[in-house]
Amino acid sequence: MDTRFRMCWLLILSLAVALVLIAACPSSSPAAPAGKKEIIVVQGADIQRMDPHMSTSDPDVKVIFNIFDNLIFRGPDNKLHPGLATEWKALNDTTWQFKLRRGVKFHNGEPFNAEVAKFSLERTFPSGDPKVMTRTIFSTCERVDVVDPYTINIVTKAPDPLLLDRIAWYGGQIIPMAYYKKVGADEFNAKPVGTGPLKFLERVKDDHTTFEANKDWFGGKLAFERITYKPMPEPAARVAALLKGEADIVTVLPPDDVERVEKSANAEAVKVPYAGLYVLGTNYKRPFPMDNKEFHQALSLAIDREAIVKDLWRGLGVVPNGFDVTTDWTYDRSRPPLEYNVAKAKELLKKINYKGEEIFLESTSGFMTNDKVMSEAIVAMWKEAGINAKLEIVEFSVRAQKDREKSFKGLWWTNPLSTLNDPDGLIYRLTGPRAAQDYIRIPEYDRLMQEARTTLDQAKRKANYDAAHKIAMDYLWWIPVIQPIQSYGIQKFLKAEIMGSNDMPVEYIQFK
Repeated sequence: MDTRFRMCWLLILSLAVALVLIAACPSSSPAAPAGKKEIIVVQGADIQRMDPHMSTSDPDVKVIFNIFDNLIFRGPDNKLHPGLATEWKALNDTTWQFKLRRGVKFHNGEPFNAEVAKFSLERTFPSGDPKVMTRTIFSTCERVDVVDPYTINIVTKAPDPLLLDRIAWYGGQIIPMAYYKKVGADEFNAKPVGTGPLKFLERVKDDHTTFEANKDWFGGKLAFERITYKPMPEPAARVAALLKGEADIVTVLPPDDVERVEKSANAEAVKVPYAGLYVLGTNYKRPFPMDNKEFHQALSLAIDREAIVKDLWRGLGVVPNGFDVTTDWTYDRSRPPLEYNVAKAKELLKKINYKGEEIFLESTSGFMTNDKVMSEAIVAMWKEAGINAKLEIVEFSVRAQKDREKSFKGLWWTNPLSTLNDPDGLIYRLTGPRAAQDYIRIPEYDRLMQEARTTLDQAKRKANYDAAHKIAMDYLWWIPVIQPIQSYGIQKFLKAEIMGSNDMPVEYIQFK
């Protein structure tokens, strides 16, 4: 064969092999569709409330923290950064001073200043709006003093070692004073106005909520022009929307579908350890057996958490060893995981003379990852121990109403987040006096927790938390089930910073 001809033939053959390899190994980061300007986020449940002081639920939080700004915020590096305040300092043990950012306007043009900050923060203080769901977070606060148009002092009743952390999270979002007073609470919740990166456009209940990028946001320009959040309660529908390209981000990706998404050509799974717990809340105000602590202990002992993590979560989770999460400074790794012991559960039921009285577990489907399937598994486990539990599936809107009214019939799923890396921000903000899940009061527990939130002595705080934890584990007004590793489905042409706090800052959503 002629040498020149042989070289040409080899070159053609090499090109053919290369093309086959390229076809067999598609790019791991496909390009975004030409002219794409909108991001579609699919969630397991619809947004219910957009007033930042009136909700702490996951679907709401993902938008609330993008509509509004806090004075300071905690970034992906877990450090506090300037937000609407550019600097801050402690003047003494009970007074912090904040210098506010100048030139900031709300989405409707209303100016941000010290008077607005005072109004917004004091709305969440104990002396503020009694309907505010986040008001227990700032129970140490007394008032906000306006020093000048861009300086405020926050004064606490006693030293608060967690004040900066509180301001950076729930309840610390700043709302426009004039607009709120003009339209009232209901209209403000329906058409929210903030200073954040997202401006509200429209909401069609149970269908979609759409925002546009705030081009005047002090934090910079977003990578997209619009973002739409859509509810899809059924897991299969969410995954199908992602794989067909109808969704850019899926926030509740079932563990069973993680491998399928990872093997797809266009999407990938992002796993994030949740900085909180999935627990069963319990209504101690219901009659026997729900008002009996030994019954709560039996409920806990009858749950095989290892099986739940292995079979329902495909290993993507940790069995809790109490009411701390692994990221809390109080977390004790020497404590064993919560016990599974059906025989001991039966002994407790016999001790309290339980005769098969019916109890209720009210679960949603899609509010939390695996909420329905975990409920089905746990009810079956309880049946094995002789507990007569009835599972009822309720709509998310019904759950939200029951949450506000404290009207759950027995047990329900809740996913408390450790907002402060501290027990105060995990359990006490939700179960303290007059808090969102105030179903039982133990005076000694309250004394220990109140002392811990008003002393700067860290050793004293740790001792109080340890003693309070023993009381909580005795009464089990929450029954911890799992600290999950949550999975999100994301199109490969995107990159997004998703925090363990369930916050999804839109400024970190970028095109690759």
